[in-house]
Amino acid sequence: MMDLSSVLDAGLTVAGAIAVLLMGLWMLSSESSTVSTSQQPAVPMRAYSDNVQLPKAA
Repeated sequence: MMDLSSVLDAGLTVAGAIAVLLMGLWMLSSESSTVSTSQQPAVPMRAYSDNVQLPKAA
């Protein structure tokens, strides 16, 4: 016969598995409803790297 701690462990395991499944489904549904907006930066990224002076390595 199972004691109370085994029943509690089994219940927590089942509850955790259900919680993980629900979070996964929620993440999938929220990702599919997001809108992607891609905008070009006002200043090209290469303009920043051209003006950077790095010290020489030893």
